Amino acid sequence: MTNGQLFAEAWNFEPGVIFGSAALFFGYLWVVRFRMNRKTALFGSGVLLMLLTLIGPLDFLGDNYLFSAHMMEHVLLYLAVPPLLLLGLPPAPVRSLLSIEIAAKAERFLRRPTIAWLVAVGVMWLWHLPVLYNAALKHEGIHAVEHLSVLVAGTIFFWPIFTPLQQHRLSPVVGAVYIFTAMSANMLLGILLTFAPLGYYPTYMRSSDGTGIFRLIRTVWKIDPQSDLNLGGMFMWIIGGLLYFASLMAVISRLYSDPEDWETAEKGFGDAKLQ
Repeated sequence: MTNGQLFAEAWNFEPGVIFGSAALFFGYLWVVRFRMNRKTALFGSGVLLMLLTLIGPLDFLGDNYLFSAHMMEHVLLYLAVPPLLLLGLPPAPVRSLLSIEIAAKAERFLRRPTIAWLVAVGVMWLWHLPVLYNAALKHEGIHAVEHLSVLVAGTIFFWPIFTPLQQHRLSPVVGAVYIFTAMSANMLLGILLTFAPLGYYPTYMRSSDGTGIFRLIRTVWKIDPQSDLNLGGMFMWIIGGLLYFASLMAVISRLYSDPEDWETAEKGFGDAKLQ
Protein backbone atom coordinates (compact mmCIF):
# COMPACT_ATOMS: atom_id res chain seq x y z
CA MET A 1 0.00 0.00 0.00
CA THR A 2 1.36 3.40 -1.03
CA ASN A 3 0.25 6.92 -0.13
CA GLY A 4 -1.23 7.37 -3.60
CA GLN A 5 -3.17 4.12 -3.43
CA LEU A 6 -4.50 4.93 0.01
CA PHE A 7 -5.77 8.39 -0.85
CA ALA A 8 -7.21 7.18 -4.16
CA GLU A 9 -9.12 4.32 -2.56
CA ALA A 10 -10.02 5.72 0.89
CA TRP A 11 -13.35 7.22 -0.14
CA ASN A 12 -16.73 6.14 1.15
CA PHE A 13 -19.39 7.45 -1.22
CA GLU A 14 -22.20 7.02 1.30
CA PRO A 15 -25.45 7.76 -0.60
CA GLY A 16 -27.15 9.26 2.44
CA VAL A 17 -24.34 11.75 3.03
CA ILE A 18 -24.09 12.70 -0.65
CA PHE A 19 -27.85 13.05 -1.09
CA GLY A 20 -28.21 14.99 2.17
CA SER A 21 -25.43 17.42 1.24
CA ALA A 22 -26.85 17.94 -2.25
CA ALA A 23 -30.36 18.46 -0.87
CA LEU A 24 -29.05 20.97 1.66
CA PHE A 25 -27.19 23.02 -0.95
CA PHE A 26 -29.88 22.96 -3.65
CA GLY A 27 -32.53 23.70 -1.04
CA TYR A 28 -30.49 26.73 -0.05
CA LEU A 29 -30.16 27.82 -3.70
CA TRP A 30 -33.92 27.51 -4.15
CA VAL A 31 -34.59 29.62 -1.06
CA VAL A 32 -32.20 32.39 -2.23
CA ARG A 33 -33.56 32.08 -5.79
CA PHE A 34 -30.23 30.86 -7.14
CA ARG A 35 -28.46 34.14 -6.43
CA MET A 36 -24.69 33.71 -6.50
CA ASN A 37 -22.89 36.01 -4.09
CA ARG A 38 -20.54 35.98 -1.12
CA LYS A 39 -23.09 34.36 1.18
CA THR A 40 -23.77 31.61 -1.35
CA ALA A 41 -20.03 30.96 -1.57
CA LEU A 42 -19.75 30.71 2.21
CA PHE A 43 -22.68 28.34 2.54
CA GLY A 44 -21.46 26.24 -0.39
CA SER A 45 -17.98 26.06 1.15
CA GLY A 46 -19.52 24.80 4.39
CA VAL A 47 -21.50 22.09 2.58
CA LEU A 48 -18.46 21.05 0.53
CA LEU A 49 -16.22 20.87 3.61
CA MET A 50 -18.85 18.79 5.41
CA LEU A 51 -19.16 16.42 2.45
CA LEU A 52 -15.41 15.94 2.01
CA THR A 53 -14.98 15.41 5.75
CA LEU A 54 -17.63 12.69 5.85
CA ILE A 55 -16.79 10.74 2.68
CA GLY A 56 -13.07 11.35 2.21
CA PRO A 57 -9.86 9.76 3.49
CA LEU A 58 -10.16 11.56 6.82
CA ASP A 59 -13.35 9.67 7.62
CA PHE A 60 -11.92 6.37 6.37
CA LEU A 61 -8.77 6.69 8.45
CA GLY A 62 -10.67 7.94 11.50
CA ASP A 63 -13.13 5.05 11.40
CA ASN A 64 -10.51 2.35 11.17
CA TYR A 65 -6.91 3.40 11.68
CA LEU A 66 -6.13 6.76 13.27
CA PHE A 67 -7.57 8.41 16.35
CA SER A 68 -5.94 11.66 15.21
CA ALA A 69 -7.87 11.58 11.92
CA HIS A 70 -11.13 11.11 13.82
CA MET A 71 -10.29 14.06 16.06
CA MET A 72 -9.62 16.28 13.07
CA GLU A 73 -12.96 15.17 11.63
CA HIS A 74 -14.72 16.23 14.83
CA VAL A 75 -12.91 19.57 14.88
CA LEU A 76 -14.00 20.36 11.32
CA LEU A 77 -17.63 19.28 11.84
CA TYR A 78 -17.89 21.18 15.11
CA LEU A 79 -15.81 24.32 14.60
CA ALA A 80 -15.36 24.91 10.86
CA VAL A 81 -18.51 23.78 9.05
CA PRO A 82 -21.18 25.48 11.26
CA PRO A 83 -19.73 29.03 11.05
CA LEU A 84 -19.51 28.77 7.26
CA LEU A 85 -23.12 27.61 7.01
CA LEU A 86 -24.40 30.29 9.37
CA LEU A 87 -22.43 33.10 7.73
CA GLY A 88 -24.00 32.06 4.44
CA LEU A 89 -27.59 32.40 5.66
CA PRO A 90 -29.49 35.49 4.47
CA PRO A 91 -31.77 37.17 7.05
CA ALA A 92 -35.05 37.09 5.10
CA PRO A 93 -35.72 33.31 5.00
CA VAL A 94 -34.59 32.94 8.61
CA ARG A 95 -37.00 35.67 9.63
CA SER A 96 -39.79 33.93 7.71
CA LEU A 97 -39.01 30.61 9.41
CA LEU A 98 -39.13 32.24 12.82
CA SER A 99 -42.58 33.61 12.09
CA ILE A 100 -43.72 30.05 12.85
CA GLU A 101 -44.41 29.96 16.58
CA ILE A 102 -42.81 26.59 17.37
CA ALA A 103 -39.65 27.52 15.45
CA ALA A 104 -39.46 30.86 17.23
CA LYS A 105 -39.82 29.21 20.65
CA ALA A 106 -37.12 26.66 19.85
CA GLU A 107 -34.79 29.38 18.61
CA ARG A 108 -35.35 31.57 21.68
CA PHE A 109 -34.56 28.64 23.95
CA LEU A 110 -31.50 27.35 22.10
CA ARG A 111 -29.87 30.76 21.61
CA ARG A 112 -29.71 31.35 25.33
CA PRO A 113 -25.94 31.39 25.91
CA THR A 114 -26.07 29.02 28.88
CA ILE A 115 -28.17 26.47 26.99
CA ALA A 116 -26.16 26.68 23.76
CA TRP A 117 -22.87 26.45 25.68
CA LEU A 118 -23.91 23.42 27.72
CA VAL A 119 -25.34 21.57 24.71
CA ALA A 120 -22.26 22.12 22.56
CA VAL A 121 -19.57 21.50 25.15
CA GLY A 122 -21.53 18.60 26.65
CA VAL A 123 -21.88 16.83 23.29
CA MET A 124 -18.15 17.07 22.58
CA TRP A 125 -17.16 15.75 25.99
CA LEU A 126 -19.75 12.96 26.01
CA TRP A 127 -18.74 11.51 22.64
CA HIS A 128 -15.14 11.19 23.78
CA LEU A 129 -16.03 9.00 26.72
CA PRO A 130 -14.55 5.61 25.78
CA VAL A 131 -17.86 3.74 26.13
CA LEU A 132 -19.64 6.03 23.63
CA TYR A 133 -16.68 6.58 21.34
CA ASN A 134 -15.97 2.85 20.96
CA ALA A 135 -19.66 2.09 20.45
CA ALA A 136 -19.73 4.58 17.58
CA LEU A 137 -16.78 2.84 15.91
CA LYS A 138 -18.50 -0.55 16.17
CA HIS A 139 -22.01 0.44 15.08
CA GLU A 140 -22.58 2.51 11.96
CA GLY A 141 -25.93 3.84 13.21
CA ILE A 142 -24.37 5.19 16.42
CA HIS A 143 -21.51 6.61 14.37
CA ALA A 144 -23.96 8.52 12.16
CA VAL A 145 -25.69 9.90 15.27
CA GLU A 146 -22.29 10.93 16.65
CA HIS A 147 -21.36 12.95 13.57
CA LEU A 148 -24.81 14.47 13.21
CA SER A 149 -24.93 15.50 16.87
CA VAL A 150 -21.46 17.06 16.69
CA LEU A 151 -22.53 19.07 13.63
CA VAL A 152 -25.83 20.15 15.21
CA ALA A 153 -24.12 21.02 18.51
CA GLY A 154 -21.61 23.20 16.68
CA THR A 155 -24.44 24.95 14.84
CA ILE A 156 -26.32 25.59 18.10
CA PHE A 157 -23.14 26.93 19.68
CA PHE A 158 -22.36 29.38 16.89
CA TRP A 159 -25.95 30.52 16.31
CA PRO A 160 -25.87 33.26 19.01
CA ILE A 161 -22.64 34.53 17.43
CA PHE A 162 -23.26 34.28 13.68
CA THR A 163 -27.05 34.27 13.33
CA PRO A 164 -28.04 36.45 10.36
CA LEU A 165 -30.51 38.28 12.63
CA GLN A 166 -28.29 40.86 14.30
CA GLN A 167 -30.79 41.61 17.04
CA HIS A 168 -30.48 37.97 18.18
CA ARG A 169 -26.69 38.00 18.46
CA LEU A 170 -24.88 38.20 21.75
CA SER A 171 -23.25 41.50 22.49
CA PRO A 172 -19.51 41.49 21.67
CA VAL A 173 -18.41 41.33 25.32
CA VAL A 174 -20.80 38.52 26.24
CA GLY A 175 -19.93 36.76 22.98
CA ALA A 176 -16.22 36.98 23.75
CA VAL A 177 -16.70 35.45 27.21
CA TYR A 178 -19.00 32.80 25.72
CA ILE A 179 -16.42 31.73 23.14
CA PHE A 180 -13.42 32.00 25.47
CA THR A 181 -14.95 29.71 28.10
CA ALA A 182 -15.96 27.14 25.48
CA MET A 183 -12.47 27.33 23.99
CA SER A 184 -11.02 26.66 27.43
CA ALA A 185 -13.27 23.62 27.91
CA ASN A 186 -12.30 22.30 24.48
CA MET A 187 -8.59 22.83 25.14
CA LEU A 188 -8.92 21.01 28.46
CA LEU A 189 -10.48 18.05 26.62
CA GLY A 190 -7.63 18.15 24.12
CA ILE A 191 -5.02 18.21 26.88
CA LEU A 192 -6.64 15.24 28.64
CA LEU A 193 -6.68 13.28 25.38
CA THR A 194 -3.09 14.21 24.58
CA PHE A 195 -1.81 12.79 27.84
CA ALA A 196 -4.32 9.96 28.24
CA PRO A 197 -2.90 6.44 28.70
CA LEU A 198 -3.19 3.92 25.90
CA GLY A 199 -6.09 1.51 25.89
CA TYR A 200 -9.12 3.78 25.98
CA TYR A 201 -9.68 3.40 22.22
CA PRO A 202 -8.52 -0.14 21.34
CA THR A 203 -9.50 0.06 17.65
CA TYR A 204 -6.40 2.11 16.95
CA MET A 205 -3.97 -0.17 18.78
CA ARG A 206 -3.90 -2.87 16.12
CA SER A 207 -0.77 -3.32 14.02
CA SER A 208 -2.22 -5.19 11.02
CA ASP A 209 -5.53 -5.79 9.26
CA GLY A 210 -4.35 -7.50 6.10
CA THR A 211 -4.64 -4.42 3.87
CA GLY A 212 -1.16 -2.96 4.31
CA ILE A 213 -2.56 0.32 5.61
CA PHE A 214 -1.32 -0.20 9.15
CA ARG A 215 2.11 -1.04 7.76
CA LEU A 216 2.08 2.27 5.85
CA ILE A 217 1.01 4.18 8.96
CA ARG A 218 3.48 2.51 11.31
CA THR A 219 6.58 2.26 9.08
CA VAL A 220 6.26 5.09 6.55
CA TRP A 221 4.29 7.71 8.47
CA LYS A 222 5.99 6.66 11.74
CA ILE A 223 2.74 6.96 13.71
CA ASP A 224 2.46 4.44 16.53
CA PRO A 225 -0.61 4.14 18.82
CA GLN A 226 0.87 6.45 21.47
CA SER A 227 1.85 9.21 19.05
CA ASP A 228 -1.53 8.85 17.32
CA LEU A 229 -3.31 9.44 20.64
CA ASN A 230 -1.04 12.39 21.43
CA LEU A 231 -1.55 13.87 17.97
CA GLY A 232 -5.33 13.52 18.19
CA GLY A 233 -5.40 15.35 21.51
CA MET A 234 -3.21 18.10 20.09
CA PHE A 235 -5.52 18.51 17.09
CA MET A 236 -8.41 19.05 19.49
CA TRP A 237 -6.31 21.25 21.74
CA ILE A 238 -4.36 23.41 19.27
CA ILE A 239 -6.25 23.39 15.96
CA GLY A 240 -9.57 23.51 17.76
CA GLY A 241 -8.23 26.37 19.88
CA LEU A 242 -7.17 28.29 16.76
CA LEU A 243 -10.63 27.94 15.20
CA TYR A 244 -12.24 29.16 18.42
CA PHE A 245 -9.75 32.03 18.46
CA ALA A 246 -10.73 33.03 14.90
CA SER A 247 -14.37 33.28 16.00
CA LEU A 248 -13.30 35.21 19.09
CA MET A 249 -11.46 37.73 16.91
CA ALA A 250 -14.53 38.08 14.68
CA VAL A 251 -16.64 38.93 17.73
CA ILE A 252 -14.10 41.38 19.16
CA SER A 253 -13.81 43.10 15.77
CA ARG A 254 -17.46 44.11 16.07
CA LEU A 255 -16.52 46.45 18.88
CA TYR A 256 -14.33 48.38 16.44
CA SER A 257 -16.63 48.18 13.43
CA ASP A 258 -19.58 49.68 15.31
CA PRO A 259 -18.77 52.33 17.96
CA GLU A 260 -22.26 51.96 19.46
CA ASP A 261 -21.29 48.48 20.62
CA TRP A 262 -18.90 50.03 23.11
CA GLU A 263 -21.83 51.80 24.74
CA THR A 264 -24.00 48.67 24.88
CA ALA A 265 -21.31 46.12 25.75
CA GLU A 266 -21.95 46.15 29.51
CA LYS A 267 -25.68 46.14 28.97
CA GLY A 268 -25.20 42.91 27.00
CA PHE A 269 -24.52 40.95 30.17
CA GLY A 270 -27.98 41.77 31.43
CA ASP A 271 -29.59 41.17 28.04
CA ALA A 272 -27.98 37.73 27.80
CA LYS A 273 -29.73 36.63 30.95
CA LEU A 274 -33.08 37.60 29.45
CA GLN A 275 -32.59 35.76 26.17
